[in-house]
Amino acid sequence: MPSSKLKSDKSVRVLVVEDDADDRELLLYQLRKSGLDEHVKFIASGKEALAFLMDNRGKAAARELIAIFLDLKLPSLGGIELLRRLRQHEEFTHTPVIVMTSSNDPKDLEECRRLKVAHYIPKPVTFTSFSKAVADTFHLPQPQADSTLAVLSE
Repeated sequence: MPSSKLKSDKSVRVLVVEDDADDRELLLYQLRKSGLDEHVKFIASGKEALAFLMDNRGKAAARELIAIFLDLKLPSLGGIELLRRLRQHEEFTHTPVIVMTSSNDPKDLEECRRLKVAHYIPKPVTFTSFSKAVADTFHLPQPQADSTLAVLSE
């Protein structure tokens, strides 16, 4: 797993829920360019991510989150189910979520739209598509609730 210099859960600005080491490295590289690598928490399973976000530390960190990067195919609890549960809590209703997935199931894409995912990036994630998602999420005004899901690929 990539090492980050995260000092405490209170300094979490970006949560990465991803079980693939290569994808985590790509994320860390891009986040380093944005100056956020010291504020990244990596979690490899949906169940562990839910436990973190639902405890007091995670709920406190939710106020500071810039984004959640989420794989849909996770061990123990899938990304869509994790996102459904998070969206039920006020702290997470407007948190930008960037989905990175190898799923080509149209139902997953439609559910991501319903759950107000900011960006949907098919795997393999390219540097260009990932860079655009990061720039859009971190540097542009937050999308409105009725905005269209951006599907990014080359």
